[in-house]
Amino acid sequence: MAHAALPATVLAAVAVGVAMSAVAAKPAVTMRGSPASMERQHANAVASDFTFAETPAAIDDLVKKGRLVRLTGGADYTLAKVSHPYTRPEVKTFVENVSAEYRKACGERLVVTSLTRPRTEQPGNAHKLSVHPAGMAVDFRISRASKCQKWFEKALLAFEEKNLLDATRERNPPHYHVAVFTREYRAYAARQKPAAERPSPSPTVLRPRAVPPAPPASAPKAGAPGRPAPAQAARTNPSTVLVLLSSIALLFLVGWRIAKHHGPG
Repeated sequence: MAHAALPATVLAAVAVGVAMSAVAAKPAVTMRGSPASMERQHANAVASDFTFAETPAAIDDLVKKGRLVRLTGGADYTLAKVSHPYTRPEVKTFVENVSAEYRKACGERLVVTSLTRPRTEQPGNAHKLSVHPAGMAVDFRISRASKCQKWFEKALLAFEEKNLLDATRERNPPHYHVAVFTREYRAYAARQKPAAERPSPSPTVLRPRAVPPAPPASAPKAGAPGRPAPAQAARTNPSTVLVLLSSIALLFLVGWRIAKHHGPG
């Protein structure tokens, strides 16, 4: 009996081991940074064939080529002491989208504190695998309002769960570091277009039919060319009647005078 039960016990142990290995293999979704997190960010930048800017001139060159675009701020977010306000187009889209939702939830604007940084301007405590020089990272100021902190961290973790970015809450100085995975986020944003941007069929407008104009009074009826309508034949011009009566009266007067002149003595 013991020998018969042994295979089932072994199989159960193996199944538990496999499940635990699968859980361990999946990267933990947290706001804590780690070497594995930095390696993941850097590997994504390399896979995307991004150029790592060495100097400010290299950033300017990427801007001229259209690889980096400018962030100007707006109603939902602002920039604070950002030396190079340029980033990848997908990162700009991310900032605009998440800041709009953030302001609705918290009533305040997101504050961007850093975007693309060349390697020559990286701070002393920057990681050697930092993706700021690649233009795919953005740093945000941590709000003083706890409800805003909770909302933003929950949103970032939800994006990280979908493998759209990697987010870390840094402590020196305090800020949120977000590396946006541009290819993944581009596909996600395309699926999440607001309804206002989606093409919609034009509403059907019921318009009254145009009434055809009535034919002119002088136009003949169809089927009888040149023949006036009965109503038109019955009408007589008053001036014509007056001329006719005047002519008859004149003839009568002339005839009367001739008869008088030639009558008996």
